[in-house]
Amino acid sequence: MELVRRKDRQGAVRQPRLLLRFGVLSAVLVSALGITTGLALGKSIRTRTIDDAVRTAQVLADSGIRPFVSPEDLAGDFTPLSPRRRAELDSTLGTSLSSNGIVRLKLWNLQHWLVYSDKDEIMSRWFPADTALNDAFAGRITSVITDLSKPEEQEERDFGRLLSVYVPLRVDESGNFTGNSQGKIVGAFEIYLPYKPIAAAIRSDSLNLYKTLGVGLILLYLGLFQLMRSASLRLRRQAAQNQHQALHDALTTLPNRVLFRDRGDRAIALAARQGTVVSVLLLDVDRFKELNDSLGHQLGDQLLVKIGERLNERLRDVDTVARLGGDEFAVLLVGLAHAADAAIVAQDLEALFEEPFAVGSITVDVRVSIGIASSPDNGDDTDALLRHADVAMYQAKAAHTGVESYNADADHYRPERLALAGDVRRAIGANELVLFYQPKLDLATNRIVGCEALVRWQHPERGLLSPGLFMPVIESTELIKPLTLHLIDQAMHFSRQLRDIGHHISIAVNLAARNTVDTRLPEQVAEIMHRYDLPFDALELELTESAVLDNPNRAQMVLEEISALGVPISVDDFGTGYASISYLTQLPISVLKIDQSFVGDVTVNPKSEAVVSFTVALATSLRLKVVAEGVEDRPTIERLGELGCDQAQGYFIAKPMPAAALIQLLDVAGAHAFDKLEISA
Repeated sequence: MELVRRKDRQGAVRQPRLLLRFGVLSAVLVSALGITTGLALGKSIRTRTIDDAVRTAQVLADSGIRPFVSPEDLAGDFTPLSPRRRAELDSTLGTSLSSNGIVRLKLWNLQHWLVYSDKDEIMSRWFPADTALNDAFAGRITSVITDLSKPEEQEERDFGRLLSVYVPLRVDESGNFTGNSQGKIVGAFEIYLPYKPIAAAIRSDSLNLYKTLGVGLILLYLGLFQLMRSASLRLRRQAAQNQHQALHDALTTLPNRVLFRDRGDRAIALAARQGTVVSVLLLDVDRFKELNDSLGHQLGDQLLVKIGERLNERLRDVDTVARLGGDEFAVLLVGLAHAADAAIVAQDLEALFEEPFAVGSITVDVRVSIGIASSPDNGDDTDALLRHADVAMYQAKAAHTGVESYNADADHYRPERLALAGDVRRAIGANELVLFYQPKLDLATNRIVGCEALVRWQHPERGLLSPGLFMPVIESTELIKPLTLHLIDQAMHFSRQLRDIGHHISIAVNLAARNTVDTRLPEQVAEIMHRYDLPFDALELELTESAVLDNPNRAQMVLEEISALGVPISVDDFGTGYASISYLTQLPISVLKIDQSFVGDVTVNPKSEAVVSFTVALATSLRLKVVAEGVEDRPTIERLGELGCDQAQGYFIAKPMPAAALIQLLDVAGAHAFDKLEISA
């Protein structure tokens, strides 16, 4: 769990930092947006307010001033206004100016003479025209916020900052003032308005704008932050979920292979420093495929969940239970003092399955096979321990022992054995694979009536190798097919030799699981028998019950074709499989070979004797021959005869021997019954 917690802490730190960064960045961006927008809108408010003041000044000029001014007042050859005319203008304009808030009024002609002003001291004076006045003479209404620095503005400096508005004066063709923009420009009004109320209006409008904009941006920021916070929380939850899914099994929620490997590697590294032991237990549910097919996949999944829960409840918090896939579970035991402690835990876990599982409305009996591998003896990383625990688990499954610890000598998949198996194809071509033959004795006549062909490898460097060193690996590959044909061909070649010298015995050759589903095998067997001109009963094919488990329908079809040729088919190691009796009704079996585990103590164990007796009775009713394997002494062979066995095979009769030795034995046995023979081991 440490890995998950550590990663969760990292995620928890990373996410708030990301949210803080977003908060700061979004605050800066929103502030920048507010400042930019505020400046733009503030400028717009200022421009709009001044434009409103200008329009007000224009209206005042058009309605309150221009009607009282005469075009003659702007004569080209400037003549100062008479006192009487000044008095008239003062009288008529004074009320309008004061009532409309005009601070100063100036009337310019085109020659830059100040024709009239409400200030007598500056009237009838000439001043150079500025840009704003020239724009008015060009026909444009202009305005200037003046600092009253110009000479003609000396008299207005007591008023503070003013808005100076220039309005052109036009006359029509009749010489009268007109508001028509096409009229002739003859002068201009310059109207001064106090800037203070305008500035106050700008400030008031800007303040309202900034308040509204500020509140809006704050709400926007809060909305964005909350949106980001919600999105961040969702992303954190999704990331945590994805992380959990990446490290856990979807069905049982147990750690998966990735998390198991990570914890295992860290535990092994820690154990190396502390001098402790880490063990991996690999559990496989026996016959789960049959259980799953019987229960249905939904209940099968429920069973797997309950298995995981039961295992988890039994182990320590520091240990790990993982589902690696299918019906395969792994247990990581850490901090063990000795590797033997793992075997004690494994036995304890196996005992957990003595109690049935309640699945739906039914109870199910479940058994498991457990393989054990421990560091440092069986590997220094998790993958090595898993691989070796897998080998031990299959050993437990094959031997029906429940629990097995890894044994390198029994590991058919060690690198050196894989390399040896890879050299088999060359060995076939070089005739290095040879057959040894173990005789079968007829218990009624005490004569040898058949033999079993057992392969050996006469390796050029390693000497004579037993099949346990290379056959288990080969049986899992397609190479078993050409190897089996090679052995059948070799056995039938020897059978031809025997028959040519008068020994008419059958020879049995073993079939692997891949052979039983090879649809070409019947045709190939027939071709070999025809080549050596042998009757089909000269060959017998042996198979174990497990050889047809993977694809029973296809195996049945292949075996029926072989049986139809006349080749007898025997079941080896009868009584040790899962569905022995059912296969007798489905497959074309001719011979039953009772496993040596029942034969070895038939004289001392009533239960073994009962199994043998039952098998003989069953075979008799089905018209099958019975062969007892593993006969080690005379009392056993005598008791087997009394129980009705047809044939016997074992070291008491003869060990597997080369072809030449079998010929010598048959030559002797041809003249004497077995009990008169002196057979050397």
